Amino acid sequence: MRLAVIIPNLHSPVIDEVIMAVLAQADETLEVWVVGQDRYGKIPDHPQVHSLITPEPVFPGAARNLGAEQVMADAYIFLDADCIPQSGWLTALLKAWETNPNAGAISGAMLPQADSFIQHCEQIANFHEYLVLHPPSERAFLASFSLLVPRKAWLQSGGFDPKLRHAEDMDFSLRLRINGWQLFFEPRAQVYHRSTRETWQQFWNYARQKGMYSIQVRLQHSEAYAMPIWSRSPWAWQVLAPVIALLRTCQIYFRTPGLCRYPYAMPWVFLNKLAWCYGAADGLRINQERSLA
Repeated sequence: MRLAVIIPNLHSPVIDEVIMAVLAQADETLEVWVVGQDRYGKIPDHPQVHSLITPEPVFPGAARNLGAEQVMADAYIFLDADCIPQSGWLTALLKAWETNPNAGAISGAMLPQADSFIQHCEQIANFHEYLVLHPPSERAFLASFSLLVPRKAWLQSGGFDPKLRHAEDMDFSLRLRINGWQLFFEPRAQVYHRSTRETWQQFWNYARQKGMYSIQVRLQHSEAYAMPIWSRSPWAWQVLAPVIALLRTCQIYFRTPGLCRYPYAMPWVFLNKLAWCYGAADGLRINQERSLA
């Protein structure tokens, strides 16, 4: 079996740790392709490692597409440049694929721990659905930070939307499901997330951007993602944001009992969801302006 790990990179200070963690678990047939820009010169010189430097920064989805074009593989494993695979990560992904041969994609999991309190809260707020606290399961959507995609599913999907800065994995998941593929979550394929977002302003801005792009993806896939009438109004998201954020925070903790050990993160999850709602309002306004243009 031929595997290719594809890593979109935009000057990650830990890209060398990510790559070496991958190689430590792989045989000599696996290829690693790093696509993007490497300001710090951190990409290691290794016969299994290839770099594709883009003249301009590109969004992660576009970088993944460029990487997949470079190599013929039985499966592509997309890995973020700040996610360090833990021991057994690759074996767990391949075992999950063996167990679910009809899978269109299989996602790994994130550890809840992080380098700082801000990053720890962000882990819970942004990736609560993909923490190791959940059991293996079939999913409606998957995240792309650690994602195995068989070549047949990749070709049928058409790849990631290169124009999306965020929510490209939601769009990709929806297209896989529309084409009849199943999606699975495997908590034993674990990564440690070394986010570079270190301030509360970055925490807020990232959540707001995610909301802006996510709501637009939901509108594009209205046939698969039912949206009530009120949720198409930017004013509804703006006015109801505190209520929605509170309800969503309670829902997250209720659906993930393991989060009870992190009660101190609840206010920051609330703020994250509040920012997401305001971002959703921004995205709907942008969509309305485009419709009128």
